[in-house]
Amino acid sequence: MAGSGAPAAFSIIDALMAITGPQGLLTGDDVRARSCDPLRNVPNLAAAIVRPASTDELSRILRLCAERHQPVVTQGGCTGVAGGAYAREGDIAVSLERMTRIEDICPISQTAVVQAGVTVEALRAAAAANGMFYPIDLGSKGTATIGGTIATNAGGNRVIRWGMTRQNVLGVEAVLADGTVMSSLNRLIKNNTGYALKDLFVGSEGTLGIVSRAVVKLVPAPTTQSVAILSVGSFEKVLALLARARQVPTLSAFEVMWRDFYDLMAHSGTNRRPLAPGQPFYVLVETLGYHASVDGQLFEAFLAGAYEDGLVADAVQATSVKQWEHLWRVREGSEVIVRELSPFLSFDISVEISALERYVDKTYAALHREYGDMRTVTFGHLGDNNIHIGVTVGPDKPEAKSRIEDTVYGTLREFGGSISAEHGIGQHKRALLARHKSAEEIETMRRIKTALDPAGLLNPQVIF
Repeated sequence: MAGSGAPAAFSIIDALMAITGPQGLLTGDDVRARSCDPLRNVPNLAAAIVRPASTDELSRILRLCAERHQPVVTQGGCTGVAGGAYAREGDIAVSLERMTRIEDICPISQTAVVQAGVTVEALRAAAAANGMFYPIDLGSKGTATIGGTIATNAGGNRVIRWGMTRQNVLGVEAVLADGTVMSSLNRLIKNNTGYALKDLFVGSEGTLGIVSRAVVKLVPAPTTQSVAILSVGSFEKVLALLARARQVPTLSAFEVMWRDFYDLMAHSGTNRRPLAPGQPFYVLVETLGYHASVDGQLFEAFLAGAYEDGLVADAVQATSVKQWEHLWRVREGSEVIVRELSPFLSFDISVEISALERYVDKTYAALHREYGDMRTVTFGHLGDNNIHIGVTVGPDKPEAKSRIEDTVYGTLREFGGSISAEHGIGQHKRALLARHKSAEEIETMRRIKTALDPAGLLNPQVIF
């Protein structure tokens, strides 16, 4: 094909098929039918999606793309909302969806070795079958892959207890832009032998290499769970409640929903109304533990003390697995947001906890001055500084989008916050990075990028 005058895209597609076989390559309508965004339909414009079945195939694919100067976009479960998986015309998308083997689960070392295409839910199920627990918990866990969550350093609902993905990864195997396989599949908690190479790839959003396998940490499967939703009359009381909850050693989640979010859920017709709406804040508190005779008592003592001190207006506590699943459904209502508010802008930010209410109030006051009829949802993982904001002002207009982003992020700078708490920079926020990181930080990042991907072929429009 190379000498036939056919377009280069077709030439490389033939070469890719020779590596993976026809089962490893998608083209045409099979590519276009896939959305690059979980919240709206963004067609995949790549010339092909290549799906290696092994690290060796992935290495050969990247070596070929390097030789042809072919840009590559890595795609996991395409659950990211920062545009990190968006593919342009002429790109080759690499999906590890065929690399789904859980190679080892060891209850003694409390580790798992997995291929990058394994979903978070599949790993959690396999860990549970071995009496273990993988603590990274996302609303998109059924689709989000281990490789994708490593690439974005995903957070989720239980960061307050177990940390971000970075804190739960011991080692990675990654394939570099030239096809080199960098294997650093460390299984040791203590291994202080020079640079921690795995940390280069955690949160790098596929710009330095493609994670192909990983060693992740597990914990013993909790045997007790307590969940309650509390209505709270002020942000000051929310902070006091958080301080009290942190004294409970088994605290695993502290999720805060502003009134706009809870009212949307309560009136959605989806049976998400465990408490009457109308209070300024609603808090979902969860504990996971190992001692049935103690854990329940500690949780009930926490609730009783919060009542006695006037921190809680009302509360409902789950008494069964079905009930705690029902309470979590209130917090995990993304499909309601998409249905009721689309088109909307989604923001994933971090602000010092004590300043969060002031930041939200100042941002919304500025937006209301310009868009009196705007609608919002505000919620998030308050215990780790992270809230999510959704804003809609009606029809999707580029000029409105730009002004809303300027307001949200402009106010954020005043409070010393981060434009990305857990979703990454992707393509959507790369133009903003220079306003929120120093020139020295960005230059250091560029030097690392240049060292590992000198031609800039891996996710070329992500981050930079």
